[in-house]
Amino acid sequence: MEHTFDQTATETIDLLEARLRRIEFAISGQVESTSSSSNAAPATQRLASLEHSLHQLASKSRVIQELLKLHSKYPDLFQAPNPQDIPTTLDTTTLLSIVMASASAYPSTSSRLTSIMDVPVPPAELSTQLIDLQPRIAKVEALQAAQNADIAELRERSAAVIQRWYTTDILGVGDAWADVEGRVEMVEQRVRRVALAKRADDAMI
Repeated sequence: MEHTFDQTATETIDLLEARLRRIEFAISGQVESTSSSSNAAPATQRLASLEHSLHQLASKSRVIQELLKLHSKYPDLFQAPNPQDIPTTLDTTTLLSIVMASASAYPSTSSRLTSIMDVPVPPAELSTQLIDLQPRIAKVEALQAAQNADIAELRERSAAVIQRWYTTDILGVGDAWADVEGRVEMVEQRVRRVALAKRADDAMI
């Protein structure tokens, strides 16, 4: 009996470890290699190792963190309901009207789910290549951010140069022309006064 219990515990831990590795592969695309000697370790040590691996995986994945929060708040969502139990307090007539209102969506939903099941899983090599490209993608993103910063700086400098040109050349030249025109008008007024004074003197003679 003790041997059967130990075997059941070992198989249960093996199943838990296999499920954890599948989750790890689905999230990160790779699985950390485990030594064969870990199977000979005590059950408590293997459980502690699996729990540590799960915490590490949860700390790296935002999706798992959100799922754990959702599980802690609504654990009933992760349990399969009994088909014989009606999960509502509504009467049969109301439930029937709700079901009939959504009846047209059932075939399309079923066909979509079937098509999803037919989609082949991409090979692990492709996921590995994508993960290997992540550092290069990060470098390209950093380069693009630096280029955007340089472009923004060039735009600011160009705007400053245009403003300085407009203030110094356009407005400055306009002020100079206004000053010249004012001086010309003053000279013209003096010339008119001298001419009028000369005419008055000639008339008196």
